[in-house]
Amino acid sequence: MIHLENVIKDYRSVLPGLRGSSVRALDGVTAHVTPGTALGIIGLNGAGKSTLLNLLLGYLRATSGSAPIGGLEPRAYAQRHGVSYIPERVAIPPKRSVRGALEAYAMLGNAGLDAQDRVNSAINRLGLTEFERRRVGTLSKGNLQRLAVAQTLLADRKLMVLDEPTDGLDPVWVAELRKIIGDWRRGDPERVLIVASHNLPEVERLTDRVLVLHAGRVREEIDLRGAKPGSPKLEERFLELVSGWSEAA
Repeated sequence: MIHLENVIKDYRSVLPGLRGSSVRALDGVTAHVTPGTALGIIGLNGAGKSTLLNLLLGYLRATSGSAPIGGLEPRAYAQRHGVSYIPERVAIPPKRSVRGALEAYAMLGNAGLDAQDRVNSAINRLGLTEFERRRVGTLSKGNLQRLAVAQTLLADRKLMVLDEPTDGLDPVWVAELRKIIGDWRRGDPERVLIVASHNLPEVERLTDRVLVLHAGRVREEIDLRGAKPGSPKLEERFLELVSGWSEAA
């Protein structure tokens, strides 16, 4: 479904004295994501995770290389098919009510004639019934995150992209999020899940494969499905890699 081929992304500097110079955020990233895959993306701060997600969402274009999704450029894919997305920083208009925000997202996402049913279902699934008339700006961080999860369930999508999806959630709702994602994947065996997070135990629970980024490059690809009993946990493997980079530096 997703085919990244030697993707490079450079950012041009706009700072005085540095105009014309550039910073390379992605440096030859290649990865193929087949239908039905749940892919984790991990790395230290500045590794290129956010740039890669923004490229897949169509917010950025690669400097070179290709990144088709379903045979289309990412922006064209998002416009034609839509993408379920939870950003790292949830930005929902603060003056809207919880229900009003979800109704607006359902309309924008072409949820169809059953839009109200989908809104009701999302409110119930995310435990937002008591907050549905509240303004978004009055919600706690955890409830705002639950609202962000709710909006991903309003339309049928083949691709879901989650950036730090457990941020602000308490342990009960982290566990519930796992169930929601599991149900979403089972609803269509060809759906693709992309998860970027520093919460490595959750990445390990949610995904099948993991790309480890460092300095804009894929330094390791880990197949979690093929892990043998007693194999190191993802967090342990990542910390070993980080230690190796530090020693090499």
